[in-house]
Amino acid sequence: MAKEVLDYFQLKEKEIYVDCTLGSGGHSQILLENCPQTKVIAFDQDPAAIFRCQQNPFFSFQTITFINDNFLNFSQHLTALNIFQVDGFLFDLGVSSEQLADSKRGFSYRLDAPLDMRMDTRSQLTAYEVINTYQQKELADIFWDYGEERKARKIARKICQARQKEKIATTQQLVRIVAGCQEKKTSKHPARRVFQALRIAVNQELNVLTQTLEKTFQFLKEGGKIIVISYHSLEDRIVKQMFRKHSKLGWQILTKKPLMASPKEVTENRRARKTDGIKYFRPEVFRQLEKIELSDVEKQAEELIGEEIAVIRGRTPQEIKKGVIEYIDRILAETYV
Repeated sequence: MAKEVLDYFQLKEKEIYVDCTLGSGGHSQILLENCPQTKVIAFDQDPAAIFRCQQNPFFSFQTITFINDNFLNFSQHLTALNIFQVDGFLFDLGVSSEQLADSKRGFSYRLDAPLDMRMDTRSQLTAYEVINTYQQKELADIFWDYGEERKARKIARKICQARQKEKIATTQQLVRIVAGCQEKKTSKHPARRVFQALRIAVNQELNVLTQTLEKTFQFLKEGGKIIVISYHSLEDRIVKQMFRKHSKLGWQILTKKPLMASPKEVTENRRARKTDGIKYFRPEVFRQLEKIELSDVEKQAEELIGEEIAVIRGRTPQEIKKGVIEYIDRILAETYV
């Protein structure tokens, strides 16, 4: 959502922006390309991300400062740099594509890897420790609270039974246990919620987000902006609650509803399909289908999502609508992790 970020920030020379989630440096680069005189302070707790950006020739001659730390600690670093007010904060939450693709990190349920899931590889707690040492109730709470997994108790019980025989050391060991707890097959991967929950627990993502957002308002200039790109409802809920709280203290919420990625961006960037504020497909497609005449459903469905819809030709309009949503869900399940 580069265009939306630039539209809302309205960059000016000598302004200071904090990129709280550097990743591969995409957002920081966009800011500096559009306003070279802007100063960017970029945080990432993953040493690999910092190293990757330090090797990027683009940043060699830019006014950017890289800080290898959790964005929770941004206030300490800004103070050390004699920066007490900034013009904007940018958060692009969740796990990065590079972290998912790294077979040693254990973030993906599609790759066989050690159960790690640490965004900061220097931290102590790993997914291995959580899975192999936490009590059954603790595991069930994690799967439900952070993954909204309906089979949380059953999965926790099966994990505790399995680890009595041998330690659960790899992602695929865990995937097999979780998959065995699902009573019916769906288009979505059976372990996606458990992996999300584990990652959040290992990295304390929701607690860190809540504490950090609270502090950003203390450093934001009058007229400054906070932009948050979230990837699931748990993050989204925290952001909305925090913004509403501060809107009662004089701050203004600039968007009535979360912005969504354009269809073009969703097509070009598969990961954008998973952003919580960018759940474009399901509601938007269904709304459009509801508006059209039943006799035109098949034609309109093809135009909305492409040739793949041909597999449901010959069915009733109601079945076609259902098929469209199932197809979209399948795409969403395959996008990342």
